[in-house]
Amino acid sequence: MLFLAVFCGFLAENKREHMIEDNRAKGLVASLLNDLQHDTAQLNMLIKRREEKRLILDSLTIVLQKPSETIDRNSFYRFVAQASSYFKFSQATGTISQLKNAGYLRYFSDNELIQNISNYEFWIQDYKSDEAIELEWINEKLKEFTAFNLDNSILWRIFFEEKLPGGNGVVFYKPDGFHNLKAIVNELRANNYFMLSVQAPRVKTIAGQLMDYLHKKYHLK
Repeated sequence: MLFLAVFCGFLAENKREHMIEDNRAKGLVASLLNDLQHDTAQLNMLIKRREEKRLILDSLTIVLQKPSETIDRNSFYRFVAQASSYFKFSQATGTISQLKNAGYLRYFSDNELIQNISNYEFWIQDYKSDEAIELEWINEKLKEFTAFNLDNSILWRIFFEEKLPGGNGVVFYKPDGFHNLKAIVNELRANNYFMLSVQAPRVKTIAGQLMDYLHKKYHLK
C-alpha cells in the first residue's frame, strides 16, 4: 500500500509538472506571436519608408544628370538631406531570447518549430547585416561627402529651420565631388532596392509562415 501511495504521488507530481510546462509553452507561443506581429508591423512601416526613399534617390539621380551649374538648389539640397535619413529595423527579441538563453526550448518537443524559429533568426540576422552595410554607406560615405564637399550651412537650415536655398547651380568644394556623389547615390539606390524588393519581403514571408504554423499547431486564435 505504501508503495502504491508513493507511486500514485509520483504520477500526480509528474502530471502536474507536465501541465505547468504545457502552460508555459503556450504562454511562450502566445508571446512569440506578439513579437512576430510587432516585427511584421515594423517591416510594413519600413517598406513604406523605403518606397519613399526610392522616389527620393531616383529624383536625386535625375537631378545629378544635369550640369552642376544648372541644378536647382532647392531640389538638390532637399534630396541630399532626405537621402541621408534612415529607419532601422527594431526586432522584438524578448521571447526568442528567453527561448535561447533561459533554456525554455526544452518545453517544446516539436523539432519543426525549433527549426522554423532558427530559420527566422537566420534571415533576421541576414537582414540586419545588409542593413548595417547600408547604414555604413549613409553615415561614412554620404554624410562624410556632404561634410567636405557641400555648403553645410544650407543643409543645417534645411534640417533645423526648414529653409530651402533659391537659384540654380551647385558648387562642390572638391573637383571630383560631382562624380563621387553620383557613385554614392547609385550604391544607395542599389542597397535600398535590394532591401525593399528582397530582404524585407522575405523576412515578412518567413514571419507569416511561422505565425501560421503556431496558430495551426497550438490552436491559437
